Amino acid sequence: MKVNPTAALDNGSVHVLSGGKGATSFLARLEGIPVFACVVATTATAEIEGISAAGETPEKRRYTAALDAEFLVHGKPLSLPDIPRNPLGPPSPVVITKAALEALGVTPVIVDAGCVVEPKTPRVLVGGVPGKSIVTGEALTLADDFVDRCRTAGRTIVEGAPWAVLSESAPGGTTTALSVMKGLGVDATGKVSSSMPGGNHSLKDGVVNRALAAAGLTGDSTALDVARSVGDPMQPALALMALEASLHCPVVLGGGTQMAAVYALLKRMHEEGESGELSNIAIATTRWVGIDKSADLGGLMSVIDSTVPVYAAWLDFSQTTAPGLAHYEQGLVKEGVGAGAAAFAALVTGSVTLPTLINRIEEITEDL
Repeated sequence: MKVNPTAALDNGSVHVLSGGKGATSFLARLEGIPVFACVVATTATAEIEGISAAGETPEKRRYTAALDAEFLVHGKPLSLPDIPRNPLGPPSPVVITKAALEALGVTPVIVDAGCVVEPKTPRVLVGGVPGKSIVTGEALTLADDFVDRCRTAGRTIVEGAPWAVLSESAPGGTTTALSVMKGLGVDATGKVSSSMPGGNHSLKDGVVNRALAAAGLTGDSTALDVARSVGDPMQPALALMALEASLHCPVVLGGGTQMAAVYALLKRMHEEGESGELSNIAIATTRWVGIDKSADLGGLMSVIDSTVPVYAAWLDFSQTTAPGLAHYEQGLVKEGVGAGAAAFAALVTGSVTLPTLINRIEEITEDL
């Protein structure tokens, strides 16, 4: 199936946030139906009070990644009775991803980079373990063969695929995104999104400043040094997978400001000698990230690499009657589980129209 490079842009279902003319030419290279993978991970950082709303309580956030994975694969959570919810009611963005993958006819691949609660799904293991709190300055423990395992996963997942969407479910991930970007020298203060309305920037800044002070990173610190010190398990796994996959096909990173951190990490890895084709990598997110006044994905990417195409699936729940979805318009949930990229893929391939996709999201939410 050949993608019409302008149809989704012309009808307003997909918007370009940055990347200029390169964003249209990247679309023109997308043919057929992509493979979709979700890298799941947990960290103790997500259990810091007030840091995340990707789960009703700090304890339940230990289950968030597993529940998202289970719902993607089985259509229902297995480890707990319900999918993750913001304390104020909105359901996990996994309902968006599930609807989009149904439209595409795609079965997701789950990559476990280190989860406290192991997903009850088939999964690819890459040698990571759950992350400690970044305030320790020693957040990650990675297997000796971690790089090789991640690159093998990336290569295997995209084998025979015309293009790929690589996404994440890692609660607390915008805080670790901030710490990794700052550790790499990117001024990301006040620019990362949040599952909290308005963005809990002061709390994030305090946590990240403590983490960076404990880590003691220097100008000689490598990308993996930064990830090990102040990152989460998803970030280096997805970065390495994307670099490998980009040698074989176009790759869309699924997420918002977390993917800015992943791109900054993989770009540094590439500069340090890891092979990859950076011109084959783009980012796709949701409208809520695109319009988020408390964050700045476009600004971050203009500093990291202004040539990277960044797209947003223009989802709008302002007219919905489905339980909790209208809260997305209040900024209580903006992105996660590759929701924006999965919707982007369904829309640009013509697998579904935007109104039909929203209708299916509503049906899935009402059936919960």
